[in-house]
Amino acid sequence: MKKYDITFETVSVTAGNARYQPAPKEITALVTEPDSINQNTGAMLFTHGWDCNRFQDQKLMEYAADAYNVVGVSAEYRQSGYDFNPRTGKGFAAPYDLSFYQTFDSAGALRQILAVKANLNRQRIFAYGLSQGGQITLLLAIFAPGTFAFVNAVAPSTRVLAEHQRLAGREFSADELSVRDVIAHADLIQCPVYLEHGTADAALPHTEHTVVLENRLKTLGKTHTVVYHTGAGHNLTPGLGRLQAFQNTVGDKIGRMLRPGKDDFLTGSVVRIPCAQKTLVIDWHQPQTSPDLFHWESAVTPDRA
Repeated sequence: MKKYDITFETVSVTAGNARYQPAPKEITALVTEPDSINQNTGAMLFTHGWDCNRFQDQKLMEYAADAYNVVGVSAEYRQSGYDFNPRTGKGFAAPYDLSFYQTFDSAGALRQILAVKANLNRQRIFAYGLSQGGQITLLLAIFAPGTFAFVNAVAPSTRVLAEHQRLAGREFSADELSVRDVIAHADLIQCPVYLEHGTADAALPHTEHTVVLENRLKTLGKTHTVVYHTGAGHNLTPGLGRLQAFQNTVGDKIGRMLRPGKDDFLTGSVVRIPCAQKTLVIDWHQPQTSPDLFHWESAVTPDRA
């Protein structure tokens, strides 16, 4: 197994605003890869949690490289971890973006590794995330719905609640809240979803997040599997812990999971996400650094329900 860092540039905070053309944001990402890459080697994006860093899932990434034959990548997304504090790798900036630009940062890490490792099997693209990383993972299944063979979210935040706004140190408009709401846009998810949550999670109670999302996925008829870890906290301890849970959830499935057709990045698909008063339009044909990667339209698309 090989392990190293890469750097790349991603979309600026003023993207979507034609009046500004600022320098893109530079991001560092951790990469793990098998000793030998073959025609079946896929890619797996790992997204860390709020105030953590790209090394949070390192043990899972190292295990997955050879066990699951995937190149793993984890972005040090903006405002958190080493991007916030280069010395300790802990903490977060305030005001905090809370999973919008961080989702594009994570998508950028995946796009970068797919470009660098051009021989990867793009039908084997997966995503895994814990906590805020779980929210980013699920948002990626919405923002790039034709890309993933499955996503695995552990103890995910599924929407921005009042406590999150307080911690982020800012107010969110109705559109900002909507675009971060996995439950509201779950109808756009096309891939299988694997959810896990500890029933003693005090940070993100399962009843406020995973249970609500599970019910929504059931109503929509989406393919999903949910495991509740009785008595476990945010990191699935005490109990199995995240590595064993990851092995149990992913291990017997990942070898046979393929996404048919080309992914959103290859096709350059345009994704429309109706929010409260505006519609977010993402154009995956655009480079990751382009201010035209996404924009907002004022007209509200009719309700999809």
